[in-house]
Amino acid sequence: MNGASTKAIKLYLTCMGLYWLVFGLITTFYPKLMDTFQTEAGIESRSAFSNNVWMHGGLDIISVCILLFTLSRDAVNRRILIAVALVALMPAVAIIYSFIATPYWNGLFIGAGLGCLAFVIWGFVLAGRMKRAERTAS
Repeated sequence: MNGASTKAIKLYLTCMGLYWLVFGLITTFYPKLMDTFQTEAGIESRSAFSNNVWMHGGLDIISVCILLFTLSRDAVNRRILIAVALVALMPAVAIIYSFIATPYWNGLFIGAGLGCLAFVIWGFVLAGRMKRAERTAS
């Protein structure tokens, strides 16, 4: 197949699911580990409520991972790849905004955002390859 191969798409979706699964499991079951990404102000603002929010966020992340793992086993079209890339963009935007606009996050948090941006780029590259292959086939 020209363009984005089924194997490359499966790898992309699986890697993205595994990347986020780590964060989903941490925020659901051991949110204290997220202190690694926080400044002293962020750590000091922790409360029972914020731990509850972490848990909810973690379960949201795990739900996206379930979708990614499921999609990695099925035929995926270009629109789905673009949607997945946009899904990856949302946490990157949130991380960049939070890093710039709040005193709670240290420089390690940018690493997580860059990881998300890598999945944005990878997804759009695969979608572009798929589009070129569709044009060539028609």
